[in-house]
Amino acid sequence: MLEDAVGKQYSRNDVERNCAEAMVYGANDEYGLDLPQEAFFTMGAFGGGMRIKSICGAVTGSLAVLGILFNSEIYEKQERMKRIAEEFIAEFEKRYGHLECSVLRDKYRDPVIGCETTVRMAARVLELRTERSESSIKHSTQGAEDHRRTQGTEEHQWTQGCLRQEG
Repeated sequence: MLEDAVGKQYSRNDVERNCAEAMVYGANDEYGLDLPQEAFFTMGAFGGGMRIKSICGAVTGSLAVLGILFNSEIYEKQERMKRIAEEFIAEFEKRYGHLECSVLRDKYRDPVIGCETTVRMAARVLELRTERSESSIKHSTQGAEDHRRTQGTEEHQWTQGCLRQEG
């Protein structure tokens, strides 16, 4: 169950995960995505409402998961992914009243478990949304696998290019 997987990732004692990271790590565990480490690192700046208590990290992390599961270089699939993302956002806001980290923190944050409740809420909506498109998950994850295979030794080309520019 995705809710348990993201809750487990958020509440780990050996490493600190923000809301956005917990969503991607949990989805990776639940859906067997086999994402490279760089995929997780991309979510670091999205916790705490993009560091400024703006859009909730659990929401942005969920959107990243939807992109991983449903996006493609094929226009029609991109449009479908956008619709799924819009439906996720609308459903989350309908259920919980807001998308803003600052508002959700005031309402749901606990001094002991932090924002785990919000992460679990986002996972429930995300899982509902992905279950409605379950056949697409299998297709999209196969597409991601095919893409990684065609990348060969160039899998981390973008990351390596960034590192060379910094160095």
